[in-house]
Amino acid sequence: MNVRRTATLLLAAALAFSLWGCTAGEPEPTPSAWSEPTPSQQVQTLPFALAYDPTASLHPITSQSQVNLDLAGLVYEGLYELDRNFEPQPVLARSAAVSGDGLSWTITLDSGARFSDGTLVTAQHVADSLNTARASALYGGRLSAVSEVTASESGAVVITLSSPNGALDALLDIPIVLEQGNGIPLGTGRYRFLRDRGKLCLSINGNYRQALPYDTIPLREVRGAEERIAAFDSGEVTAAVTDFSSAYALGYSGTYEACDFPTTTLLYVGFRTSGGVCASARVRQAFSRAFDRASMTASLMAGHGDLACLPVSPLHGAYDQEAASALDYDAQAAGELLTQAGYALGADGVRRRGSSPLRVTIAVNNDSAFKQSLAEFLAQCLESLGVTVTVDAMPWESYQSALASGQFDLYIGEVRMTGDFDPGELLTGSLNYGGYASQTMTELLSAWRGARGAARDRAASELWQAFAREAPIAPLCFKRGSLLVRWGMVTGVQPTQADLFWNMEEWELAQ
Repeated sequence: MNVRRTATLLLAAALAFSLWGCTAGEPEPTPSAWSEPTPSQQVQTLPFALAYDPTASLHPITSQSQVNLDLAGLVYEGLYELDRNFEPQPVLARSAAVSGDGLSWTITLDSGARFSDGTLVTAQHVADSLNTARASALYGGRLSAVSEVTASESGAVVITLSSPNGALDALLDIPIVLEQGNGIPLGTGRYRFLRDRGKLCLSINGNYRQALPYDTIPLREVRGAEERIAAFDSGEVTAAVTDFSSAYALGYSGTYEACDFPTTTLLYVGFRTSGGVCASARVRQAFSRAFDRASMTASLMAGHGDLACLPVSPLHGAYDQEAASALDYDAQAAGELLTQAGYALGADGVRRRGSSPLRVTIAVNNDSAFKQSLAEFLAQCLESLGVTVTVDAMPWESYQSALASGQFDLYIGEVRMTGDFDPGELLTGSLNYGGYASQTMTELLSAWRGARGAARDRAASELWQAFAREAPIAPLCFKRGSLLVRWGMVTGVQPTQADLFWNMEEWELAQ
């Protein structure tokens, strides 16, 4: 369905104005109060309570309920965890040895780790958990190159790969569990699930190695987003997570602080490279340089994004600033690239090759008001260079069909990348809707995947330099999530994507 662009930027402006008090965009943001409580509001006296869905599984590997999975960081630990810069840090792992061909990782465990019932963590527990994850919807994709996980006679975990991955540890923040047969396994984390007088709560794990601010955390039953918002607004639940580009974000009210966390969720523009105007690498480079990412994140996302020109978080050590700068916003350079590609700017402000105007269509899913506003914004960026733009907004099914059949010049995409920031699915895999093909890029990807240490740094530099020359897609930013906490309860909160309560041991409670 073709829909001519309409003035949806008014919606985006209203969203940005309503979210003015939030902080984002810095590696270590501090919470910021959105509104001060009145003297009659004593939010600090409320118990720290969280939501859960009683109709869904609480299993941290097989559950499909996000509200229940948000609790996993309090109960479970993995071999590694990703810090706020997405660097893997050992938790249940003590060390790792990689074979010369990169196809075998042998991981030695922390010998003192125990589940909450006192059971020592063994290599078999780890192997069982990872094999469960390999078969799960949540983790199966990231572990697709794992062909076998076993426990060795020496008590180590051996992970065998079908192809090398020098950053496998960045994928192993998967919960290690001890199954109980009731669908709620035990973990090694801060708390354990417990029923107290018929109500589910989180009770402190006596085997956990550090002091915690709460002995017990009540869990409140919610069924769906609207109930979760109502429970938070009433104070029955005192912490909740949201995405401020979501329509549900505007439902939260009351007095609270928003603590942002970086995510691996990439917003990007895809190009049809197999034909049309975007078959030209110069045109793709020009379009990437036309997108004002800083203004986009400020006006449409109220700062809840880390702008990026490469498909890797700018907080990560692998982000290549030199390569990124070749794709970053520069309207003058964008215009020059279009001229070099043969599209001259006429006196009427329209670019043409010969007598043919430079026309493009941006495909976008109309189920998301934010995505439509984003498409409008990017269209304006291109129009300022003399490009004639149509935004084709369509329902999800039609949008998916258009991508599969190549009925677009550009499209608005979003993908949650894995912790190793492997762009393979976007460039050569199932998400390569634009039909991009490059033997050189495929070889560079393979070399980067298998490399470790200094060799990986060199391979990354070569990969991202090639990416800058080819511009197969145009990354825009990595979204940030926000943990909302009732005003005045606690300070020092620094969530991560995988663990919303990442530094709970360091929280300072209100007196």
